[in-house]
Amino acid sequence: MLRLLVLLCFSTALTAQGINFFTGSWEEALAQAAAEDKLIFVDAYAEWCGPCKMMAANVFPDEGVGDFFNANFINLQLDMEKPESETFRQVHRAPAFPTLLFIDPDNEPVHRVIGARQAGQLLRDGRTALERVDDVDALQRAYEAGQEGAAYKLVRALVRRGEPHLKIANDYLRTPGLDFTAPANLRLIFVATTEADSRLFELLREYEDGIVAIEGRAAYNERVARAVRTSFDKALEYNSERLMESLVERTARYDKDASKRLESEGEFAFALQGHDADAVYKTAKSYLKKGAAGDERRLRNLFGQLENSEFIDRTVIIDLAADALAGAAELAEEGWRDYYNLGRFLQKRRRYDQALKAAEQSLTALGPDGKDNYRRAIQDLVDQLRAQTK
Repeated sequence: MLRLLVLLCFSTALTAQGINFFTGSWEEALAQAAAEDKLIFVDAYAEWCGPCKMMAANVFPDEGVGDFFNANFINLQLDMEKPESETFRQVHRAPAFPTLLFIDPDNEPVHRVIGARQAGQLLRDGRTALERVDDVDALQRAYEAGQEGAAYKLVRALVRRGEPHLKIANDYLRTPGLDFTAPANLRLIFVATTEADSRLFELLREYEDGIVAIEGRAAYNERVARAVRTSFDKALEYNSERLMESLVERTARYDKDASKRLESEGEFAFALQGHDADAVYKTAKSYLKKGAAGDERRLRNLFGQLENSEFIDRTVIIDLAADALAGAAELAEEGWRDYYNLGRFLQKRRRYDQALKAAEQSLTALGPDGKDNYRRAIQDLVDQLRAQTK
């Protein structure tokens, strides 16, 4: 039963996007890698492989893994026992499962790992592969010599390594007469924009059409959102309401609705850092209505923040947290998970009638097909609550 509870009680982090796997053929993956100047990460697996299933369930969905691998690789999963992997098998071996390979656009292997990896290990493997193709010293020399495209490659290598890159990017982009529409320069703007409180972010927005044509709309939107989130977190870290206000104003120039959501989320986040319960309630209520409404991820995050706050024993805070998670459940494709977590949350606070209703909603949302293990766990909660409501 404990294992089932762990599976059911998803944390906020687990609701985030993990690795996006390419759905085309091996030849198409090579072409995509060449077009984007990236390595290909290949998860060579077998359907029956237990460690492969572990990685698919626990490692590939990890938010940090997804952020890093989506930004730096074309990611592909290949069942090595299926016909669709035949072309790949003609060149590359998988002596055991899983075999994790990093391959360049010329179909040459750069790095290979055999066996399952945890999230931290896989991140180190990815960085190792990038370091083998990113010779920073050589790129620095090429940049100083003025070689075409060297600035982009150097900045990209520094970003991959998590090393300072803003000065080089900004200095280069101030070059007199620079053609910002050149593909290498558009790529540089894209890869260098890691924060929204920067000139680079303004350039990212100014040259949106050109960058989208190269990187794609989904990647562009993700880059904008991540840059905004980085600056949002920085404002909280330094307790800078001025930076938050600037971020809200900057966002409003492009998306007024997003700006309003960001503003209400920021007010709530600042209140949560203090010790004023009334301020937390007021801002959380506003965020629930103005910022998180209709957004499954934000609603679930709001629930998690309230649940883990020092104010969660207050009746009005419990009500807000419950409303947030119920809202996420209504929007979610698999809302039964949220209803189940809501039932357990309310059970802990002895709100047995409300908890029972949530648990019964979880059973209904689960539906009749499959998932017998989950159904048993939910039914067990329903039975407990029915006994507790007598």
